[in-house]
Amino acid sequence: MPRREPQTVSSHQPFDAPTGGRTRAAARAVIAGGAALALAVALAGCSSGTSPSTSSSSAASSSSAASSAVSGSIGYPAGKEQICQARDQLKTSITALTNPTLLVGGADAMKAAVSQVQTNLGAVVAAGKQDYEPQVTAVQSSLQELQTAVGNLGNGNVTQNMQAVGTAIAATGTAAADLFTRLKATCGS
Repeated sequence: MPRREPQTVSSHQPFDAPTGGRTRAAARAVIAGGAALALAVALAGCSSGTSPSTSSSSAASSSSAASSAVSGSIGYPAGKEQICQARDQLKTSITALTNPTLLVGGADAMKAAVSQVQTNLGAVVAAGKQDYEPQVTAVQSSLQELQTAVGNLGNGNVTQNMQAVGTAIAATGTAAADLFTRLKATCGS
C-alpha cells in the first residue's frame, strides 16, 4: 500500500485531514485544546449564586446560543454595562475558537477568529481601564502565542503546527478563564 504524504495547511486551502496518520492526531490535539478552552470558559461562567439558565448557557455548545442566552437573560450592574457587554463579546469570540468547523476554514479562518478575540479583548481593556491588567496581560500573551502558532500553519510539520495551535488555544482558554472569574465579581455572573 503506498504511503500517503501529510498535507499542509495553507491560507488558501481548507484543512483536509487524510484518513489516518499524524495529521488526524494533530486535528484531535486542536479539538482537545478547544474542548479544554470550552471547559475553562464554562467553569468561569458558573458560580453557586447563578440561576440554572445562566449555568446551562455557559456550557452551551453553540457560541451564538450561549451569547444570546447570556446577554438576553442578565441585567448588568449600574455603571458596569460597558465592561460586562465587552466581557460577553470576548467570551463569545473565545468560545468560537473551540468550534471544530474552524479547521475546515483553514489558516485564514483561524487568523480571523484570533483577530476577533483580539478586538474583543481591546474592548474589555477600554471599558475596564486598568482594573484587570494582570489578567488582560496573560490573555494578550497567550493570544500572541496563538497568533504565532496559526501563522506557522502551512510551513513545516503539519502535526507539530496543529499541536502548537491546540496548546495555544488551551492556554488562551486558561488565561481567559482567569479574566472571566475576575469580571464575574464586577458583572455579577
